[in-house]
Amino acid sequence: MGIPEAKNNLFTLRFADDQIVIAQDNDDLEYMARILIEEYKKWGLEVNIEKTRYMNIGGLEISDDGRLDQAIKKRNSLGRRAITRLNSIIWDQHISKSNKHRIYNTTIKSIVTYGSEVWQLKASAEKTLEATEMDFWRRAAGRSKLERFTNNRIREIMGVTHTITQDIKINQLRWYGHVRRMEDQRLPKQILDWTPQGRRKKRRPRKSWREGFNREIRERELDEDLWMDRG
Repeated sequence: MGIPEAKNNLFTLRFADDQIVIAQDNDDLEYMARILIEEYKKWGLEVNIEKTRYMNIGGLEISDDGRLDQAIKKRNSLGRRAITRLNSIIWDQHISKSNKHRIYNTTIKSIVTYGSEVWQLKASAEKTLEATEMDFWRRAAGRSKLERFTNNRIREIMGVTHTITQDIKINQLRWYGHVRRMEDQRLPKQILDWTPQGRRKKRRPRKSWREGFNREIRERELDEDLWMDRG
């Protein structure tokens, strides 16, 4: 039951009067929920079924092989849907660039990058995310694809200094530092340092989140202990 983590099994999390049950499949979840309800009844407590929700870990769709590809695609699709709904506002040249930056940061970017601190970013995913980002900025600049303005020129017109994938990687570095500074008994830090048991299948190994992080450290020529400095 639950998820094996280091020497323990993670099967529940408690937040005040809320409780999360963690299971690896639907059968385990059904059994654990039934036992939980029965135990609560012994203490005169009742689970509010109407307020009970089922979701994947962290709100992300994790496939059977542990990939987050579908989760990234879903976030990207939600971002494109938001761009379409805001189309008339984005194209409006009477709205200032600064306000369009606010719209992008508070709406489009926040939708697309939700949960991105734990994404394994492949080159294909980076291209997809940056294409969605450029769709927004091209509309915001009032330029159609037929006008053949380069992405760099569009960014220059709109005063864009970072791509969405650069922002994601920066946030991943910040998140790593935040978790690394936690006390050793904190669960997120234990999971960060946890090495899953078992062997990898005989094929080209998938790029892990940690490998992507290490590459960013090398490419940015950062000190690996920089996380110790909160600033």
